[in-house]
Amino acid sequence: MSKSIKSINVEIKDSKDQNGHQVSDLMIGRKRIGFITKLSDNKFEAVNTHQENYHVKTFDEGVQLLIKDFHLHH
Repeated sequence: MSKSIKSINVEIKDSKDQNGHQVSDLMIGRKRIGFITKLSDNKFEAVNTHQENYHVKTFDEGVQLLIKDFHLHH
């Protein structure tokens, strides 16, 4: 018997940190799964809930990485 496919809504909330940098929080429901910060034009940093940093080339790549990491540990 196969499992049914569930859709998950991911919400992105933009804010600024204490240094004035743009930060995008990723939320699934009320749970924060990580955030993404833009370092330069083609460099982003994705940080998960375990404070592990990942350097990615695009914002979308950071979103995918955080979702995969959340499902791996959840």
